[in-house]
This record gives sequence, structure tokens and C-alpha cells, in this order.
Amino acid sequence: MKKFLALSLALMMSLSLAACGNSTPSSSAGTSGSSTSASASAAQPRVLRLSTHLSAEHGCVKMAQKFSELLQSKTNGSLSIDIYTDGQLGGQTENCEALKSGSVDMTIVDTGTLANYEPKMGILDMPYVFASKDQAIAVAAGEIGQGLMDTVTTSTGIRPVSLQAVMFRNTLLKDKEVTTPADFKGVKVRIPENPSIEACFTALGATPVAIPSGEAYTAVQTGVTNGLEGNLEFIAQQKYYEVANVCSMTEHVMTFTAMCVSESVYESLTPDQQTAFDEAAAEAMDYFYPLYQTIESDSRKVMEDAGVKFHEVDKDSMIAACTPTLQAFVEKNDLQSVYDAINALK
Repeated sequence: MKKFLALSLALMMSLSLAACGNSTPSSSAGTSGSSTSASASAAQPRVLRLSTHLSAEHGCVKMAQKFSELLQSKTNGSLSIDIYTDGQLGGQTENCEALKSGSVDMTIVDTGTLANYEPKMGILDMPYVFASKDQAIAVAAGEIGQGLMDTVTTSTGIRPVSLQAVMFRNTLLKDKEVTTPADFKGVKVRIPENPSIEACFTALGATPVAIPSGEAYTAVQTGVTNGLEGNLEFIAQQKYYEVANVCSMTEHVMTFTAMCVSESVYESLTPDQQTAFDEAAAEAMDYFYPLYQTIESDSRKVMEDAGVKFHEVDKDSMIAACTPTLQAFVEKNDLQSVYDAINALK
């Protein structure tokens, strides 16, 4: 009887091994640019949580959705992303802290917020660094942008996987037009927790007040501040035009955002998953910029239809007021070579 059982068991094991040897992994054929390998497809499915203060309709969130689709395809479903928008899990600083503590895996954040953790990143948000959006895109897409992202990864444990120039920021106030720095005297302007933008409005003679985006509407509505600053897309989506009605086209700072992942999460991925991650981020960027061909003009029309008055400013006087602050920042953070490289792209 024991010999019979042993022979039966041996036969069953032999059949099982033969079946395993004939099995094939599910095909990823038809996925353009896929780097998925057998090891990636064999990995246990994993869902990463991405939290952002931005609305579900924001162009950067649409980019993140495209990234998620690409990543899931490239890894045969072993990686996917759940996206939490509108500050459901916190504002920008809270999301960065959550990334560092491990309670979320990814975020989309303004580069100025990253400057609270790595000051060198603040060069992108200093006043009047960029003369055009094309220049800003070239910086983000080239060696300068990659160098800044690498610096953030090394010093903070937060890995930016993409860097994108969105649009210039302007100043929206209640019943007040600003044309020169003198007009900012005594004006309280809501800003995000961004040291570069704080330095900008201090140089212009205003009183910058750092308030999370979720509280900005009420701050203007109740008179805690006289208004706020930001790019037109964000202003329109958050309906700040309901509490402030004059938009001065200061174009003081270019908005850059970074899609980031916790470095510990990235390092926990298999090599094939990391490759897929990087490829998906790069391909999502190809999808991003065409979205913005009409977003700025569409956002302005929404604001104009709501009664907001737009006007130009004396930009030369604004630049002159901010130049000493910019130069001091460059010197303090040993960024002269970076600043020169940015200027060379004008």
C-alpha cells in the first residue's frame, strides 16, 4: 500500500510539473512602447495611491490618468493608480509629508512646495526668471530640469518622475487694480506655502499670507486677504472669481508641477516595473502639453463671463523690484550656473 501511494504521488508531481512547463504568460501584444516582461506580469498586483490638491478636471490630473493607463498596460496590470483629487487627502504640504511618511505613494505638487524641502528647486518659482512658456518648457524637458529633479530625489526621499511647465501666475484682487509695485503697498495676497512666491510678493511691497488652497476662497471672502495669486486654470476651476473681480496680468512666476513618487516605493518596484514607470511618465508628458493649447484662453473666458476685469501691468517696474531678491536667491543657493543656463534658453 505504501509503495502504491508513493508511486501515485510521484505520478501526480510529474504531471503537475509538466503542466507548469507548458504554461505561457498572458500576452502584452498590441501595447505600443510596452517594456513589460514576464517578471513584471508575474508580480503581485499593486495599487498605488496618488493624492493631489488639484481638481479632477485639471490638466495635470488628466496627465496622471493617462500615466495610470499606460503603467497598467505596460505592467500587465501588476501596477495601477488610484487618484484622489480636490485635496481629499490633504493640501500640497500634507501630501509631501504623507509621501515621506508612507501614507500615500504619489502626488502632484507645485515645484515651489518642493522648495520647502530642497531650496534649489525654488529657482523655477523665483519671480521673472522666465520670459516665455517655451523657455520654461525647454528648461523642464532638458538637463536643467533633470538635474533639479535628481537633487530633490537625493536630498528628500521624494522622487519627481515628471516636471511640467503649466502657465504664468497672475494676481486676482477684490476691487483693486495693481499696475506698479507701489500699488501693492498694504495689500494682503494669499499665496501657497511657497518660499519663492513669498519672496516675490515681499519684493513687490505686498504682504504675502501663506494659506492652504482649500482655505483660500474663504480667506478672500472674509477679508483675511485682499485677494490671491495663481494661474488662470486653477483660479477658474476653484471659482475664486466669485470673491475677487480684478485680474492684474503680473505674470510674476511660471507654474511648474511635478508628479512625484516616494523614493522608497520606487525602489520597492522590480527593475521591469521601474522601467515601465519611467516610460509611462515620459509618454504621459507627450499627452500633457497639447491639452494646454486652449486651457488658458478658455479659463480667461470663464472669468470674464463671471465679470472679472483683466488689465496689463508695467512689467518692467515689477521686474526691477524683484531683481535684487532673485539675485540674492541665486547667490545664496550657489545657482549661478543654473541661472545662466536658463537665461541661455531665452
